Amino acid sequence: MMASETFGVINDIAPVFRPYIQYVYQDLKLGLCKTKVDFERVLANSEGGESQFRIVLPYCSKKLKWEVLFDSTSPWFPPDFRFDDESFLMSVDEEFFEEKVPSLAKWNENDPKALSNVIKELINLYKIHQVKKLNDDDSSRACFEYSALLGDALTSEQDIEVWVGGHIVEFLIRLNVDTSRLPELYKDGVEENPGVDTALLLVRYPNSTNAELILSPLLTKCLGHITLPLMHQSGVLMDYVPMVTELLNNKIQDLLNNEKLKRDLLAQLIVKYEGAVLEHDANNAAFLFEMNNFHWILQIDIGVRFPDKPPVLTLRSIYHCNKGKPIFKVLPSCPYNNFEGYIEQQVEIFKNECLGVPSIPLVNLDN
Repeated sequence: MMASETFGVINDIAPVFRPYIQYVYQDLKLGLCKTKVDFERVLANSEGGESQFRIVLPYCSKKLKWEVLFDSTSPWFPPDFRFDDESFLMSVDEEFFEEKVPSLAKWNENDPKALSNVIKELINLYKIHQVKKLNDDDSSRACFEYSALLGDALTSEQDIEVWVGGHIVEFLIRLNVDTSRLPELYKDGVEENPGVDTALLLVRYPNSTNAELILSPLLTKCLGHITLPLMHQSGVLMDYVPMVTELLNNKIQDLLNNEKLKRDLLAQLIVKYEGAVLEHDANNAAFLFEMNNFHWILQIDIGVRFPDKPPVLTLRSIYHCNKGKPIFKVLPSCPYNNFEGYIEQQVEIFKNECLGVPSIPLVNLDN
């Protein structure tokens, strides 16, 4: 769904330029987070504010704000750009643009993807620009860390975004985490998570000990809160990044192993009590049982923390109600080695608890 601010910006743009920014908003995802870009208004002036706007681009932990200016009198001309980093593309010639930004040098006004292509090429140049700024101070700790990390076969230049500003250097690092099987467990997370299951590590220098873990919505839902191992001041990224990567991969594997145990348990119960099954899915099952002329429903709910956290067992009477709702009882933790005996004991207790509650008369369908 388009944000109202973005919708307003697009509506303010002259119709001839709208296809460019509509395509950018709907289809362009940038940065390691693959976050959608956004738009802001530029104050209108007498020369025509409907031909310019500000585009907000994700990069590291920042939001780059670049102004895009079209010429309403010559709509077939490529746009101009004003960057929020004055040192970026400060002194380049036409030959440079033809080689590095061909979508701008050979602007195709009939292609709605034209602006999107230019932005992707400019972002690539901005990454190169930031790495050059880092390498210009080749004696810095951050420069050493960057070079050492690239020496690791697990991390490439495409896995790191670098930002250099003042006395701070930021690295946003994509971790090599295997998430390929997680959608099997959490299909309902797909809408929250646009198909990009990423784990990113944000590290700032000189205070690198305050590393931050950034997980996609699906990974957050699966893994919950993750406490990062302490990164000592003397520690190096080439050791720390594999450590965090292994931690996440192990947690994902534990989750998959637990999921198999959960499904095996449900499958055993469903096969054993096949004739009593009311309903079931990957996480729970409901059975209708009778014991000593007392009919009751057993609901078994198995959470994502199984087997560390045992299943939740709930008994429900089909006769007795309290304030219009069936009486139920959540049972204490169930011993796996005496499942049936435990349930029978609890049902007898539950039946006696229900005796003092008015029951619902059964309807004889044979009459």
